[in-house]
Amino acid sequence: MKSIPAFSPVRIKLDGRYRVVRSVHDAYRLMVTEWPVKEGPALYRAEVTCLDAFNGAADAGEARKKFVVAAMEAHLIG
Repeated sequence: MKSIPAFSPVRIKLDGRYRVVRSVHDAYRLMVTEWPVKEGPALYRAEVTCLDAFNGAADAGEARKKFVVAAMEAHLIG
């Protein structure tokens, strides 16, 4: 069984609640199920990078960086 790529925690505010995201899996799940915006260049890049990390084509650190930019684009990080 493959391990879930983890990264340094990222704190975001989503729907009035703070959430801590610690893995590529958590980041991807949030972006496709709970994200407040459905389109955006940073969101697209973050989703693709998470999928790449699942397949070993990107590392968790790169996925985290893209996730943070997407969260900033969606105004989830102040």
